[in-house]
Amino acid sequence: MALSYLTDINLNKNELQNAVIQTLATAPSSPAEGQIYYDSSVGDKQIYVYNGSAWISVGGDITGVTAGTGLTDGGTTGNVTLNVIGGTGITANANDIAITVTGVTAASYGSSTAIPVIAINAQGQITSAATAAISSTLTISDDVVGTPNTDGVTVGTDTLVFAGTTNEIDTLVSDNQVKVGIVTNPTLTGNVIVTGDLAVNGGDINSTATTLNINANSTGASGTGTVVIDGSLTVTGTTTTVNTETINLADNIILLNSNATGTVTAHAGIEIERGDAANVLFQWNETADDWEFQAYNHAGTPALTTYKVPTTFSASIGDGSATAYTVTHNLGSKDVIVQLYDVSSFDTVYADVVRTSTEVVTVTFAVAPISNDIRVLISKVG
Repeated sequence: MALSYLTDINLNKNELQNAVIQTLATAPSSPAEGQIYYDSSVGDKQIYVYNGSAWISVGGDITGVTAGTGLTDGGTTGNVTLNVIGGTGITANANDIAITVTGVTAASYGSSTAIPVIAINAQGQITSAATAAISSTLTISDDVVGTPNTDGVTVGTDTLVFAGTTNEIDTLVSDNQVKVGIVTNPTLTGNVIVTGDLAVNGGDINSTATTLNINANSTGASGTGTVVIDGSLTVTGTTTTVNTETINLADNIILLNSNATGTVTAHAGIEIERGDAANVLFQWNETADDWEFQAYNHAGTPALTTYKVPTTFSASIGDGSATAYTVTHNLGSKDVIVQLYDVSSFDTVYADVVRTSTEVVTVTFAVAPISNDIRVLISKVG
């Protein structure tokens, strides 16, 4: 029966000789931190210490070294040697593991003009080591389609220059960066193809030539494609020429003389080009304060005559026998005022008046008037 101590034993730095650690086949239950015991079970035979949460083997976690792929030998006690297939081996003892591989020659591989070339097998072993010379020439090329232009830059001798183009591309090298951009107010020659939108932030599109062409066809064919302008279009030039066969306008009113102010004297209208023949004109006459148009009188020799768009009509009627007369005024409306007077006395006279159509009125008398004795006055209203 073992003696039971209820307090610590202090040996005052004296040796504890011929002592045996408590021998058990299983770990003690409810251990205290720092408690030790010797495990006597078959295949263990280790001293364990309790760290407060688990039993830890004083001999460490490695209980044996097993040879893996590419290795031979091994062991579970004492100095253990692992032989590398094709090498001198790996030696493991209680303190360290030494690895020696003799597949290569001891040397420094690689320099400023050569790079190391190393061969490694499936087991991670270095089987050979050599060097390969570094080319001192850097080949550069542009992106010209077909046969690009190439050049060689000698590393360590030549300077690789990133050069822009005059009045187009600018370059800047700083802080280990090469910046490429468009110069201020660039001058671009030839065709410039923009994929996507072209944004002009508050600037102008100017042409040094007298004509600026906008062609909507990518092949350059003239008169094809469509140009769409989103927003209002203001033309400040003195002449706008439209060479097209069809014009579609959503606006139902066309404003002419839009810059007129104060008292207006200039006529406004539409003139039609007729090639070798004289032009014809439909316009508002500011002097006459009326609409008028020019046309040919095809009776006899054609002669250019100015006709006003009529709003009134007058005619003399009476033949001494008929009591009803058809008067054609061609004013295009039944909203007309019809007045009659006697050409002899100039007195206003009255008769039955019927607006037969938009072009004709019928005047009927109780007694037939004498020849051309009655004057008919017709005015269009509205």
